[in-house]
Amino acid sequence: MTAPFLSLTQIRNRLILTARWILRDHRPGPDGLCPVCRVPGCPVATAARNVLRTAEEVQQRSTATERTEPDEENPQQAG
Repeated sequence: MTAPFLSLTQIRNRLILTARWILRDHRPGPDGLCPVCRVPGCPVATAARNVLRTAEEVQQRSTATERTEPDEENPQQAG
């Protein structure tokens, strides 16, 4: 399925799965180097961690901003 047919939640979930897959492949070896990039502090793994952190922040922000009080300007939400 292509992106125009995916919901925002499905796109977010695919980004998270891809980031986790990247982190598995770019896990530092016993010598401290990334087995794919052969560098310490792999920039690809750093980017994947940033994607996961951002996805968590967005999820927390969206659940924290749910309204508990009715909107005075929109009477349909009241009651």
